[in-house]
Amino acid sequence: MSRSSNGKAGKRLRLFRRREDDLLERSFRSCPGCAADVHVFADVCRHCGGALEIALAG
Repeated sequence: MSRSSNGKAGKRLRLFRRREDDLLERSFRSCPGCAADVHVFADVCRHCGGALEIALAG
């Protein structure tokens, strides 16, 4: 008898729940000059041209 023929193929025991990926949210920050979303490694805002400091995690 195959494993899928017992009707339990759709039910799996999940030990670890998938977390929402917040990489996209962590990749952007607000420009202090115009409040537009800019990439965390950007040194100049594309919207207003204001200089940005690269924030280092520490």
